[in-house]
Amino acid sequence: MRKLSIILILWSVMLSAHESDVAEDIKRIGLPVLDIQTVNGELPTFEMAEAPEGALGLSIKNATKVPGRLRIHIKGETIYDSGDYTEKDGGMTIRLLREDRLKSLIGFKMNELVGLQWTPAYEYVNVLLNGDYIGVYMLVESVRRNEDCRLNVDETGFIFEYDPYWWNEEVYVESPTIPWVLHYTFKYPDTDDLTEDVISYFTDMITKVEYSLKDGTYPDYIDVESFALWMLGHDILGNSDGAGANFYLTKKDNTENSKVMMANLWDFDRIMNTKDEWDAMHTRFYYEYLFTDNENDEFVETYKNKWMELSPTIFSNMLDYLDCFALSEEGKALDESIVLNNKRWNDDAEDVQYYVERAKEWFVSRRHWLSEAIVGEDFVDGIRHTKVVDENHHGDYYNIYGQRVKVHRPGIYIRQGKKYIIK
Repeated sequence: MRKLSIILILWSVMLSAHESDVAEDIKRIGLPVLDIQTVNGELPTFEMAEAPEGALGLSIKNATKVPGRLRIHIKGETIYDSGDYTEKDGGMTIRLLREDRLKSLIGFKMNELVGLQWTPAYEYVNVLLNGDYIGVYMLVESVRRNEDCRLNVDETGFIFEYDPYWWNEEVYVESPTIPWVLHYTFKYPDTDDLTEDVISYFTDMITKVEYSLKDGTYPDYIDVESFALWMLGHDILGNSDGAGANFYLTKKDNTENSKVMMANLWDFDRIMNTKDEWDAMHTRFYYEYLFTDNENDEFVETYKNKWMELSPTIFSNMLDYLDCFALSEEGKALDESIVLNNKRWNDDAEDVQYYVERAKEWFVSRRHWLSEAIVGEDFVDGIRHTKVVDENHHGDYYNIYGQRVKVHRPGIYIRQGKKYIIK
């Protein structure tokens, strides 16, 4: 029996081994119950790590994977038992817990609706840890290689991340041309398999990709449609986090026949948060160049065409999905679980319908703003030029993000609702 690695996105952020009188109550609720018994009752631990000078973020280090046994129950019936833990054979390991509040459900559904290459399986669960009820979680498939059911990458390919926490990894590759504080780390191959030849190939490949963004030859190296769909998904969700741990990319193999693709949407902590402005990713990562390239219109046109294709149905599909979820057996079971979770942790989380109504209001407003921004009269300049351009200029040069940048042609430059007309 294969060993499982369990990663849980937590509804309530606290963790304890305190005994609770609600442990028995959850067995009658319709959500699956993950009944985890760790070896010797050990709990996951980690240490906080601050970024070095010149880097971003507060991360963790020395996170432990605690071994144990997993049983899954539904309404009292055991439907899965991993057996006792044995290394590389049976049992499971558990690590890391995160806050959620329904946003991950919305984010993964958007990933599915825009049609990215893979959507992780996800489901809300109640969790018992060493006999103690510790709350409502979302159980999610991790980002991994599997040619049949996850990311379609073969043994010579890559799953990699443009990572703000590169400084906390054993191996990373510096971005060759992008003057930002993120670098590349690897989900696949494993660190032990990153030989000098593999890293040399990857560095050469990523250098070609980054230079192609600047000279307009990027369609030779990246899958333009996947980049457009990923950005469109983020724009609809309105993510205000421009440096989060969410830039997953793939390259199917190490041949010239495969292009770099955006993988799947991830990290939804700050979605539905940008109001009447673009997603923060618009001026980050490769998109800084894809939206501003004057040599090649392929990305901008693909982005616009995908909006025209998806916008008539994607919002109504999302709203229908949220309504159906609130009325579903899973939604009702989640409501019951929230009550128990609140009691367990003295929390004040609202019911499912509350979060559904907030999300519906967001999407109605977001559709209106995006429709004007993308297909309105300012589409070409409004989409193509999303950098800050202020009045501090000298000749053809303007102050963009504090840097002296040459603007190649006239146009309307839009940022946070302000227009700067360059004549």
